[in-house]
Amino acid sequence: MNRDDGGAPAEGAVPVVRGRKVEDLGSDELRALVEGATHVVADVGAGDGRTAHRLARAHPDWLVVGIDPAWTRLSATSTRAARRPEKGGAPNLVLVRAAAEALPPPLAGIADEVLVLMPWGRLLDGVVRGDPEVCGGLRALACEGASLDVTIGTSIWRPPVPVALRDLPELTPEAAGADLAPRLAAAGWALDEARLLGVAELEAGTSSWARRLDARGDERVLHLRAHAVPHPR
Repeated sequence: MNRDDGGAPAEGAVPVVRGRKVEDLGSDELRALVEGATHVVADVGAGDGRTAHRLARAHPDWLVVGIDPAWTRLSATSTRAARRPEKGGAPNLVLVRAAAEALPPPLAGIADEVLVLMPWGRLLDGVVRGDPEVCGGLRALACEGASLDVTIGTSIWRPPVPVALRDLPELTPEAAGADLAPRLAAAGWALDEARLLGVAELEAGTSSWARRLDARGDERVLHLRAHAVPHPR
């Protein structure tokens, strides 16, 4: 069903972007895609979807799910992904209109890997503060043992700080270990690593992360890595 009017998806369906429309993807269709993939990646806060598209093209045996509430930004990538593979298509890419704190139920537990690359707005605030709705939403996507990788450009805390971020506490490796780790644990994530990386190191690790950056070559990026554990009782 066409959902380009912003309406809610049908019960048990996922609102996916297809060109300039949002349509319902049934839970059975999604499950078939998941079961047919060797690895499932969820890119949360996917923006224009280009990073998710590159990842899907590089790994045709994976399922890549790009998720963002601002679905019109995903339209161009959706159109490109619908082409034949030899023309740049990516049939293993699904672009979803949703926010981390309000995910469609069929997405629960599908991801082996969750990415949050250079987040902004509610997603950035929720990750930095360890908001239970945002961090819990990320955990809902993940199967047990799944990895979570978060990258945040530290220049957002340097003058001139955007008005929207002036009340956002700076997240450092030390703050992540002391303050954020317990909040992640409450959401079902065990923090494994929190460290600063240069753009060159980021490129050496995963080139698609670096392409999400709109920054100088001397930008320092905070990288958080965690894994999904059973929720505390």
